[in-house]
Amino acid sequence: MSANSSEQSDFRIIAILSLFSLFYLLNINLNAQNPSDADSLRQLIDPAIQDSTQIRILSELGDLYYRSQPDTASLYYHTALEIAKDIDNPLAEAESLRAIGTVHQVRGEYDSALVYYAEARTILEEIGDMNKTATCYNNIGYIYKLKGDYVEAIDYFYRALEIAEDLGQKRQMARTYNNIGSVHLMQGSIQKSNETFEKALALYEELNYTNGIAICNVNLGINYFNDGDFEKSLEHHEKALKLHKENDSKQGISICYGNMSEIYRNLGQLDKAVEYSLYSIELYQEMGYKEGLAASYVNVSNLNIRLTYAAELSDPKRISYSSRAVNYGNKALELAREMNSYSMEGAAAEALMYAYQNQNNYKKALEFANVFIATKDSMFREEKINALQEIETKYETEKKQQQIELQESQLIANDATIKQQKTFRNALAAGFFAVVIIVLVFVQAYLQKRRANRKIMEQNELISEANEELQQLNEEINTQKEEIEAQRDHVFNQNKNITDSINYAQRIQSAMLPPETYITELLNENFILYKPRDIVSGDFYWIKQVNQYIVIVAADCTGHGVPGAFMSMLGISYLTEIVQRREITQANHVLNEVRKQIKYSLRQHGDPDEAKDGIDLALCVLDLKNSRMQYSGANNPLYIVKDKDGDPELKEIKADPMPLGYYQGKDSSFTNHDIDLEPGDTFYLFSDGFIDQKGGKDNKRYMSKRFRSFLLEIQDQSMQDQKGILDKALFEWMGNNAQTDDILVIGVRV
Repeated sequence: MSANSSEQSDFRIIAILSLFSLFYLLNINLNAQNPSDADSLRQLIDPAIQDSTQIRILSELGDLYYRSQPDTASLYYHTALEIAKDIDNPLAEAESLRAIGTVHQVRGEYDSALVYYAEARTILEEIGDMNKTATCYNNIGYIYKLKGDYVEAIDYFYRALEIAEDLGQKRQMARTYNNIGSVHLMQGSIQKSNETFEKALALYEELNYTNGIAICNVNLGINYFNDGDFEKSLEHHEKALKLHKENDSKQGISICYGNMSEIYRNLGQLDKAVEYSLYSIELYQEMGYKEGLAASYVNVSNLNIRLTYAAELSDPKRISYSSRAVNYGNKALELAREMNSYSMEGAAAEALMYAYQNQNNYKKALEFANVFIATKDSMFREEKINALQEIETKYETEKKQQQIELQESQLIANDATIKQQKTFRNALAAGFFAVVIIVLVFVQAYLQKRRANRKIMEQNELISEANEELQQLNEEINTQKEEIEAQRDHVFNQNKNITDSINYAQRIQSAMLPPETYITELLNENFILYKPRDIVSGDFYWIKQVNQYIVIVAADCTGHGVPGAFMSMLGISYLTEIVQRREITQANHVLNEVRKQIKYSLRQHGDPDEAKDGIDLALCVLDLKNSRMQYSGANNPLYIVKDKDGDPELKEIKADPMPLGYYQGKDSSFTNHDIDLEPGDTFYLFSDGFIDQKGGKDNKRYMSKRFRSFLLEIQDQSMQDQKGILDKALFEWMGNNAQTDDILVIGVRV
């Protein structure tokens, strides 16, 4: 299978995400103003007057600026809020709080928006304005949807729907049906979303509300998109675009442009798709709408990935397409993280994964694959989906139960009325003829029995219909559950493939490390405590004999996991080349040469935006024949323990404070330390993982002072016993804390 065809399903996922993120227009109930009215409104502001008119003027000014200049809008809304509090106008206070919430929503500050919407809702409930309370529930539900918390979102939407139905507020009902449909669409339940969108459209057409009609056409167009009917989807979007242009709704126009870009992409018209996406980006930037802007960035990134696949290998535009894909993907990721939106972060990460894969940058591709999987796990956990279904089922069941109870109460009331009528007629007839009374009694009893039987049959039919609807609802829930399980299995398989690849990399890395038998052959008493934080490690150890010298290395590469493992492979290769093949055995000369190789390979010339990767390393050269040792270090020191008057004494040989790699200061030669050795001397090389590990009762770092003291305490033990003691001490220190870095400690006794 070609690269182009193998990526089709993944492009479809991103396309749907970019469409889903745009259900926005109906959830902020503010009245936009004509910009030409701004000056006239400002002239009406009088700080000396505090009344409802001033609140209205300030609110209208805020409505004018809440998208283009949210800080200015916030100032007007806060001023209106203070006046409302001073004159004790709770309705104006609630509306001002809700307007401030919209400003935070536009900025992508979702948690702050929730606080203001909740305060507004509390006041509206207290004063009994239930229609505006329903609007607040819709606002809150929409924020949770943007955050990827669909359980909370649909819970608030159904609260809004109950209020709207009780009040008979058709526009509020339509808005809420639209929101519920958008959540179903996000969850992949096209049938459920289609039903709710059709309900919303019917209500908007009844009200002749063109903005709502346009949005429902967009939503239905998305459903046709997901069913693969792109021509029908385009038809609905063109209807919506026409209505939005008539209403001069920039946001509605930008949504249509973004969605039509995806439709043209699926129709194979990539240039037209890019054109429409750039239209939407221009409008979103003008409005300052972060959600739509992020979705459009993802869309343009995916389109450039597609153009990269379509271009010939020799086409010079291929490099340009690939660079644009990375650029727009990074813009989308930055906005998603700024807004704390899991769904958008996942879409951006997946786009970057394919973009870097096109550039053969598999390190970056793997990094963003992990981000994509993490966001999917957060959004589509099975317990969240089950909870969402439980809320919907509970709502539908309670509604059916209420209908049944109402019908039963009506039946009882009717029966009571009939009995009263019968008694009256019988009493009246008794005044005339006894025979007539007897006849009427029999006739009335017969009719009553027929009516009762008919009502029982009608009631049974109603109960049967309710049971059928409940059964259908259960079937739909089971279908959704199967779809969710399929999504979970897909994510699990992706995660397993990545983990298997890393496990294979770990086997390669382990094979590069010197075997224990070789180390024991060169050094009689020694230990190596080696504990990678992840499957593969950024720490490594290396030992090699060249003539009469034994070279020992303990190294700590930038990062850990896969990035650190890449650096460790480079370090091992450079040491093998410099020491084993070129037979350089002076400690500081080895470090100087490794630094040159790293800076050359990583193209480190001191530019601000280049890679800052490097290695911290301690290196010893043993000359056992002459009982001497050389040491040179890049940030990593050497500890050596000697006997002094019968007691062990630990001395630290400090390293040069610069790494092997990028360094802001001037490169200078590393220092070479010559040390005389005596039988029984013990020395230690290590990375910073042990010292930096958090733990203990105060959850602090282990620290080098405690490490030195502990090494002195265990000097009378054999080297293998020291390894076990250090490992146990580390385990007890960590407690319930996770390992924060790779850990490496090498001990050698002369």
